[in-house]
Amino acid sequence: MSLTNKLFSLLGFAEPISLKRSNGTNHLPENVLLISTNEHLNKDINQALAQISINIIDNFDKVPQKNIEALIIDATNYIDENSYQHLYVNVQDSLKFLSLNARIILLANKACSKQSSEENAFSQALVGFSKSLAKEVGRKGSTVNLVLVPKNDQNDNASKSLISPIKFFLSARSAFVSGQVLTIDSDSQFVDILTNSEKRKNVAVVTGAAQGIGAAIASKLANDGYLVIGVDIEPMKALLAKTMANLQGECFVLDVSDKKAGEQLASLASNHGGFDLIVHNAGITRDKTLAKMPEHYWSQTLSINLFSVMRINEALCSTNSINIGGGIVCLSSMNGIAGQGGQTNYACSKAGIIGYVNSISDQLSEDSITINAVAPGFIETQMTEKMPFFIREMGRRMNALSQGGLPIDVAETVAFLGCKSSFGITGQTLRVCGLNIIGA
Repeated sequence: MSLTNKLFSLLGFAEPISLKRSNGTNHLPENVLLISTNEHLNKDINQALAQISINIIDNFDKVPQKNIEALIIDATNYIDENSYQHLYVNVQDSLKFLSLNARIILLANKACSKQSSEENAFSQALVGFSKSLAKEVGRKGSTVNLVLVPKNDQNDNASKSLISPIKFFLSARSAFVSGQVLTIDSDSQFVDILTNSEKRKNVAVVTGAAQGIGAAIASKLANDGYLVIGVDIEPMKALLAKTMANLQGECFVLDVSDKKAGEQLASLASNHGGFDLIVHNAGITRDKTLAKMPEHYWSQTLSINLFSVMRINEALCSTNSINIGGGIVCLSSMNGIAGQGGQTNYACSKAGIIGYVNSISDQLSEDSITINAVAPGFIETQMTEKMPFFIREMGRRMNALSQGGLPIDVAETVAFLGCKSSFGITGQTLRVCGLNIIGA
């Protein structure tokens, strides 16, 4: 154990487990235990699992060597108060055999008027249950996430809409995503796009792509088969060109805060047959307490982090520059959720992203476009390396996995939300933070 780990062990922080991350494949577990809060299994869940290349085990006694790599809990069939007891007993029996880096997924009904108050209470109870369980198993490098689905959905898309999130949360791609709640909308009008063959390569635009998280996102999307157009400002032109050359992508020098940036991107889209994915990653910090903050710190941060996103999206959508079935992913931040002293401007802009994504999603769905946000927590970058030692180490340790995330963790989540197979997910904000121990 290193001296740093010994010090933080004395402070009550668990020694971090090395996380099993993806090496370019989904890395799905070989055996998945499926349990339920009663004897009836959800038809849509069964149909979705049947289309995923995993071995489903419905009896704990059949788990090889009693080593549970992944656990799926069907909690969609609430009966009465006994459902709580079944949840407690079944999950408790499984936990003692949980392997390192295990994946736990709860599937429950989305609270709605179709359910009784008792059923809605159960759905909300599972939010607290899943987040608390995630903090307990995080010391093993394991994750817990909750997926909410429409109750008794007769839509044929229901099972199809579950495939992508189940695969993501089961895989090594979600190594730093835990304690999250994702709501599925299976009423999407554009699932048929998944079966339509496309002769051309999908095109993704990533702003702020020259380095750091933006470069990691661009690299991941290129590996997934996209033609990536990296966007960055003039001072980053040389680095952007180098990054894109390594990905066989294209460069586009642009200041996203320019009020004509959207028009320029729309013109670029016409040369590529439209865009399939827009990733709004460009952003800045200009930290100062509000009492001492210069006006240009405030205006620059809001202009780049929030206003540019809304202006560019409006320009692209009004010119049909985003193809049917396309996606938009916006980078928010945990500081936009929990706040941070000295960052009223930054937190304001990133919270604004969350509100914008949620409110415009229905409008974009009419054009068969999804929009979601990713909110990173402590991610290991050049910027965090410059932090004072104790602040940096506390940032790393203050989550259920007791370590910082990597740029690839953000990139994997962006790719998941942006892909066409995630058509049932829109208006959502997914945190990539390892699940903060204290706060939001």
